[in-house]
Amino acid sequence: MKKSLILVCVCVFVWMNVEAWAAPMPYRVQNQGSVQLSGEKSTLIFDPQVLDLGKVLEGDKISAQVLIRNTGKKTHQIVQLESSCGCTSIEPDTRMLSAGGFTSLHIEIDSFGKRGDVKKSIVLTDEQGNQSTVWLHLHVANNPHAMNSQRSLFDSSCKTCHFNPAQGKQTGRAIYAAVCVMCHGQNATGDYAPSLRQHDFSALQYIISHGTGTHHMPAFSQNKGGPLSTRQINALSRWIISLDD
Repeated sequence: MKKSLILVCVCVFVWMNVEAWAAPMPYRVQNQGSVQLSGEKSTLIFDPQVLDLGKVLEGDKISAQVLIRNTGKKTHQIVQLESSCGCTSIEPDTRMLSAGGFTSLHIEIDSFGKRGDVKKSIVLTDEQGNQSTVWLHLHVANNPHAMNSQRSLFDSSCKTCHFNPAQGKQTGRAIYAAVCVMCHGQNATGDYAPSLRQHDFSALQYIISHGTGTHHMPAFSQNKGGPLSTRQINALSRWIISLDD
């Protein structure tokens, strides 16, 4: 009787530890993490590493899927997945990949507020701090219905790129890097959106404060629902004008 009781206890102990070992490890799908990066390329790689999503209408939500393959010789964990923009949601089927294994990564992109050729990235970080990247390319065509939308670049997922990063920024350079560069390009020379370079401080201040009347360039003034205070708008305008000095 005593031996049977001991055997049952041992079996329960082993079963509990196997369950604990087999349980999914925690992971994060988010924009920031505390993983110590190694500077090395992960053996968890995307397949394909470049995905062309073709032509879409602005406002469409695009669903896509890529594989994540473990090309290494041991099990690895997906610790973090970081998209370059808040409009891109990502979710893997699994996060522990044995050697030679693979999983699907489900991607959804909200194309609202975008136009022309758009390139986005998703960066994977494993438990050793090694990283891999997949690039997503799409061409966003004009959609007349999007112009009548009640949505704003300062709503929902768009806030993570176009509103929230401006908080606490004081210098024109920092403000530009936070909420302008992704559309107007490096040094305000233009990219998805036109160049902001000009010499008229009042005109530039007005455009930033009041927008252009379209959802592509809304009013950035806090008085009109935007993220920037008057002091921030003035600092940003002065910095942009100084680029031609």
